[in-house]
Amino acid sequence: MVRSSTQLSTTVRKRGLGARLALAAVLTGGMVLGSTALSAPAHAQNKKSSKQSNTKAFVEAYQPIATIANAEGGDYASAKAQLPNVMAAVGNESDRYAAGQLTLLLGNKLKDKALQRQGLETMLASGMVPAEQIGQIQFFVGNLAFEAKDWNAARTALQAAVQAGYTENDPQGLIVETYFAGGQQAEGLQYLGNLIQTRKAAGQTVPDAWLLRGLKVAYEGNLVQQANDFSALLVRNNPTPQNWVNSLQVVNAVNKLDPQAELDLLRLMRETGALKQKQEFAAYVDAADPRRMANEVLAVIEESVAAGAFTKQDAFYTETKALASGRADADRKEAPALVGEARKSSSGVTAQGAGDAFFSFGAYAEAADMYQVALEKGVKDRELVLTRLGIAQARTGQLDKARASFTQVAGARAPVAKMWLAYLDTKAG
Repeated sequence: MVRSSTQLSTTVRKRGLGARLALAAVLTGGMVLGSTALSAPAHAQNKKSSKQSNTKAFVEAYQPIATIANAEGGDYASAKAQLPNVMAAVGNESDRYAAGQLTLLLGNKLKDKALQRQGLETMLASGMVPAEQIGQIQFFVGNLAFEAKDWNAARTALQAAVQAGYTENDPQGLIVETYFAGGQQAEGLQYLGNLIQTRKAAGQTVPDAWLLRGLKVAYEGNLVQQANDFSALLVRNNPTPQNWVNSLQVVNAVNKLDPQAELDLLRLMRETGALKQKQEFAAYVDAADPRRMANEVLAVIEESVAAGAFTKQDAFYTETKALASGRADADRKEAPALVGEARKSSSGVTAQGAGDAFFSFGAYAEAADMYQVALEKGVKDRELVLTRLGIAQARTGQLDKARASFTQVAGARAPVAKMWLAYLDTKAG
């Protein structure tokens, strides 16, 4: 509180300057930045401020402006024009603190956000803001700077708020947005990722909104690695059907997957109930090929009808069903004979084909066995066989073995394996 003379102290009591500059009252006068108002008065004194009085020159410059500021219906614009004189008269930190309060009050009266921010920053610069108020004041400064699109200043203030222990109104989430709004998507995603890992390590919940925001920014910015990372984080954090849809569709969109790699991702979409769109069912059928994996294709086209993607009158349905139906029974009958041939072969080609055949009609244990033989004998596309071995193992409940298989997958198929690993994590609880 300003108190350089008995005369000024009397004026303060009469006009209520100290009470009117209580920060809670000032903020509720027009600065709507959050749901919380400070309860401690802005004129509260800490140990440092109690030892310092205002200078005479400052009091003389300050008092006429304070009179206008405290008056109902005063000429606040003229008072604002005279604020530079008040700032020029600041002789110590007590003066600076009072000048900041006055500036903030006028900012509220004028609904001038730049002036509000100036007032709060001046108060902070004095070093006399009570410790329990610093975090929230920094948060308000950060909000005002954000609205002014001053991203670096907003981030600095919001980080200071967090460091001061302020946790309300999600200041860290707003820090992330300063990066995104300022065109620093990669940096923002890195900050958000670190924030998520810190919260998880502390056993705290991570809001879906954070993960969805990160996923959206990564997708729209074509940041492939980050999109893959946030896709996996999202479903690990909360494996709802919609989160699976969001994450797997993004992985499918941002990665350049060949048809067989896409098939194994579509299989995960089917597994998690995320297979929804007409083009996804069509891509699934095309890659699986009704002449090679007829039984699987038959099941998928029936699911496409149940999902409303196709009808039984569509040419896609009728033609695919006719083609697959002609092969389904033969595949089931012929697959067992392939086992002996695969084991005798010098290469893994036959074993891989046998694995695909068994996989197609849900004989996953036999498929896993054939895929393992194929890997031992050698195959052209080891990553493909490892992926399908992992899927077959997962479907027989061998989660640890499936994890070991998916972990070995590298190269272009790594994003597919990453999502299957995320799926295993949700099953492991």
